[in-house]
Amino acid sequence: MKYVEDVSGSFVDGTIEKLLITVISAYIIFTLMSYLNLKPILEAIIPLKAPFKNISVLGGFLIVFWVSLAYRSCGRGYGIATALLAISFCLFVSPWYDVIKPYWFSLVGFISFLALGILTEYVNGGVANLVCILINWFFAVFAGIVEFHPIAFAILGVVAFISGYVGDYVAGKAINLIKNVL
Repeated sequence: MKYVEDVSGSFVDGTIEKLLITVISAYIIFTLMSYLNLKPILEAIIPLKAPFKNISVLGGFLIVFWVSLAYRSCGRGYGIATALLAISFCLFVSPWYDVIKPYWFSLVGFISFLALGILTEYVNGGVANLVCILINWFFAVFAGIVEFHPIAFAILGVVAFISGYVGDYVAGKAINLIKNVL
């Protein structure tokens, strides 16, 4: 017979513990995105002309892993809350990728993380990371911030899917390991 927490997908009891996991996971995402200066490394390794390379290449580990971890440990809604809290921390410190014109571009970061949280919970991390990056690319091209480079976007789109899928998969394995240890 399965316990209720196994059926719902969560194993953490208590609202305070769930909120703590959500806040800690969101803060880890914020810290990784804000203080890891990966742009020079990614530019040297991947000389493609496309923005948001860190989300494309490492989004599975910088974002999706932690969103999936919160969702899988606390239940539905907590992954979405983690994603929204993480982007809120990021936007509190600076505009989305320091873009101030157009003034509405920070809303793109919020929408992309909302989509990432929802899709991580309901589909998988690969689709979530890909849609997150596609939303950012679409509005960056639409606003004239960057030029559209179809080959670079296609290659990094595939990489974004793989990165997100692997991050989600590893989070699932980590939760299974934690459940077995507990």
